[in-house]
Amino acid sequence: MESTNIYLRNTLSGKKEPFQTLEAEHIRMYACGVTTYDESHIGHAMQAIFFDVMRTYFEHKGFKVTYVRNFTDVDDKIIDRAKKLGVSPLKLSEDMVEATRRDMKALGVRPATYEPRVTETMPNIIAMIQRLIEHGAAYKTPKGDIYYKVSNKKDYGKLSNRKPEELRSGTRDLAETDKEDELDFALWKADASSEASWDSPWGRGRPGWHIECSAMAKLYLGETLDIHGGGRDLVFPHHENEIAQSESANKVPFAKVWLHSGLLTIDNQKMSKSLGNQISIREFLKDWHPEVLRLAFLQNHYGSNVNFSQDVFRNCRKRLFYFYESLRELDHRVKEGKENGDALPQEDREIQLFVDNVDAAMRDDFNTPVVLAEFSKFVRWANQRLMDPKKGAAFFKRIADTLRQTAKFLGLFQKSPGEFIELHKSKVLSDLGLSEDELLQQIALRQKARERRDWEKSDEIRATLLEKGVVLHDRPEGTLWTISP
Repeated sequence: MESTNIYLRNTLSGKKEPFQTLEAEHIRMYACGVTTYDESHIGHAMQAIFFDVMRTYFEHKGFKVTYVRNFTDVDDKIIDRAKKLGVSPLKLSEDMVEATRRDMKALGVRPATYEPRVTETMPNIIAMIQRLIEHGAAYKTPKGDIYYKVSNKKDYGKLSNRKPEELRSGTRDLAETDKEDELDFALWKADASSEASWDSPWGRGRPGWHIECSAMAKLYLGETLDIHGGGRDLVFPHHENEIAQSESANKVPFAKVWLHSGLLTIDNQKMSKSLGNQISIREFLKDWHPEVLRLAFLQNHYGSNVNFSQDVFRNCRKRLFYFYESLRELDHRVKEGKENGDALPQEDREIQLFVDNVDAAMRDDFNTPVVLAEFSKFVRWANQRLMDPKKGAAFFKRIADTLRQTAKFLGLFQKSPGEFIELHKSKVLSDLGLSEDELLQQIALRQKARERRDWEKSDEIRATLLEKGVVLHDRPEGTLWTISP
């Protein structure tokens, strides 16, 4: 075991624990991917973005990360929707895999090290089921289905803190089933159809949902993982069942640490097609910049439930605009090329303190809300330095480079400030109830008041704009405006 000086809240223990890797400087991480029956929505993006940030931070700290995020391309939902669309299940899955990859790339989510599909892992799935049967942990029914025997696992329920007798209590008898126990779950489903079935020692069929992830995780990461993750809605039964079948087959612990992201609601309602509030990633990106969604998620802790609304997105866009305006001003001072006025000792300490505070927050169970608070504080400090004409290019380059480099693992502030600002200027002003023409007219009126030394009128215009969220900065080259943080 290798200590990392990182603390993670482990769902398995319910505690925040020091994270220790199985192998020095190497982390093996698995996160459950999407079921490919439809386009990915922003709920899928939530988990993908959080685990992308975790993976990138680990790499930032010098770890090699082998990261697996699967595609479930065999499922009842896929089969049902394919029938409605009049296409084959495998064709539907292929189209949705490509759509998901397109959407994740647009969000800045990097491909995992491996992105296996169930259809590509069938021999491994069958081999694991055979092993479970050999160990007495699974059985075949007369119909040709294979079930995992929950009673075989004495600590079943340890992840979700549920006891089998409590789960069984009040459960009605299931009609027309060959299961020995109502808690037993399917490893293999008999299916003679040719559209989405495979040959096996038990006849033609397809795998159950849970066994797929166990087999794919083992194939690419081994029998014991450092981290297994997914949404909180997967804790039971999916992840609970993964633990049971993996540990019964391999006879070793399945994952040391379990991390679960929270659940997403829209205007305090569960996101669903039936309510008409499900937002696909593709549709979201028609109206909003991808960093808006990243920031909207990362201002929450990964384990927290998240509630979105149009106001949340507008506020995130405004906040991003402020950050990018600040970066543009820093870049401008760098281009001016003044070489005098480097950092004072206290300023050196402020820059290093920012970097240290961000790192401390990330080491504390990826506390991204604290990280973003540190960014806001540091950018305010940087803007105060911008008001000092004596500061030189090297000083401002150091601040800009620190901001960009420190934000890199978040996937934020990596775009051209000028492009981002021009793209969103009118939208941000509209959010504030202003048009660009109106703003420029007010700035021009204020300039005329200043020229005739009408300081009362000048201050009145500045105060009125500040109430609306616009900050004016008087520079030798003219008056610049930014959005208040």
